[in-house]
Formats: sequence, structure tokens, C-alpha cells
Amino acid sequence: MPSPDLHDDDAVRPDIPVATFPLAWALVPALVLAGLTLAIALGGRNTPLFIELNAAAGNALPARFWAITTLCGSVLGALALIAPTLKTQPRWLASALLAAPLAILFSQGGKRYFDVLRPAGVLQPESFNLIGQKLYVQSFPSGHATTAFVVAAAIILAWPKPETRWRAALPVLGMAGLVAFSRIAVGAHWPLDVAAGAAGGWTAGALGVYLSTRLPSLYGPQGMRAMAAIALATSLALLFVDLDQPSAHLYRIGLAAWGIGGAAAALSNDRQ
Repeated sequence: MPSPDLHDDDAVRPDIPVATFPLAWALVPALVLAGLTLAIALGGRNTPLFIELNAAAGNALPARFWAITTLCGSVLGALALIAPTLKTQPRWLASALLAAPLAILFSQGGKRYFDVLRPAGVLQPESFNLIGQKLYVQSFPSGHATTAFVVAAAIILAWPKPETRWRAALPVLGMAGLVAFSRIAVGAHWPLDVAAGAAGGWTAGALGVYLSTRLPSLYGPQGMRAMAAIALATSLALLFVDLDQPSAHLYRIGLAAWGIGGAAAALSNDRQ
């Protein structure tokens, strides 16, 4: 059978196989993160644990490090970060975008339904380290943790070589965990918010990967152009949105340039 014509808008890129879904890999982290969330919720130490972890983070690394790290967990920052992978690994961005509706419903719906006060709305200012804008309400769950683990699930579960997936899992989960932890470090979220956000984000990301295996038309020319356009628009938006971390201003501009370059490369590749 002849390979698909890459100039046909309905064609699928032949280098993107319709992969199987790694169910075990999807379930184990989801269960671990859900168990961690439950343990924090039932342990009764959410506030003292926040104070301990927030102080430890402030003693270990400078405020700018945490400001930069937390920026990567914003939706705009995360999409810009993975935009350059669109040219070679389009399933990662496709999975993240397909996960977005559930992730937004979980994060924003939870914030509005529970409407939990953030640390700045409960604790005395001198009792913890605050980096960036002071936020007071809609704490549960953490949107940044949700986003970080959506991207982690997209990369790990859609890893192109299943036999080497375990090699990617540790560093990717470690980076996602660091981004999620940064929300405690900057004083924006309780540990329970972060754990719940991570669990919900991983679950949404797993759904996105599952859907990406069922929609191969995403990797045809029209789908690639649409994903590149989204990556370009969100990366451009980073130039104009400060994301509550003014000390990370230069990094935000650099991250925007990174995303713009990656999206432009994908668009250029599509025209060739």
C-alpha cells in the first residue's frame, strides 16, 4: 500500500504510529498521587506541612529560582516549553491539548466549588515566604500542579519508544514534581492543593494521550497547522502577561521566544 501523501490535508504523517495506550503506566502514578492526596487530607497537617516545606524551599534555593520554576507550570509557560517538540513529537502537544478541557474543568471547577482560602488569606505575612503577587482565594486545587502533570503524562505515556519509557519517567516526573512543589515554595498553595492538582492533572493527561491514539488525523497537515497556531498564539501571549512573577520577567520573555521559535519551525516544516 502506498504511503499517505503528505500534501493531502486528510493524510496522516507516516512517522506517527497509532500507538497502543500504556494502561499500567497511566494507572500507577494516578493511584500514587491520589493516595498522597488522601494521606494529606486525612493527616491533619496541611498547614504545618506547608510552613515546613515553604521554609525549607526558601532556605534551599533563591526566590528567583522558584519564580522561574513556577512560571513553567502556567498554561502559557507549559505550552511554550513543549512547543519545539511539535516538529518531531507532535503527540506530546496533541495529548496536552486534548487533556485541556478536563484539566480546566477539574482545576477551575474545583477552585470555584470549594473556594478555599490560600495561605496568604489565613496566615500572618511574617510566618511564611511569599514570592510574587499575594493571592487570597480559590486555592484548591493547584492549577499549576495540574498543568505540570498534564504535560508529564503527555510526555511519558506518549513516549515514542515504549522500551525506554522508564528512562524518561524519572526525570520528567521529577521536573513536574518540582514545578508543583514551587507553588508551596512561592507561598501560593497548600500541600493538599498541590497533591490534588497533580493527581487530577495526571488523570487528564492520561485521557489526552488515550484520545491522541484514537485521532491520527491530528498529525495530518491541517492538524499540525492548528497545533502550531495554538502554540504560536500562547507563546506570543507570554510577552504580554506577567503571570504574577515580576522577578522572572526576563525568563518569561526567553520562554516566549523559545515557544515562538518552536511553533514557527513546525509551521515552516509544514510548508515544505
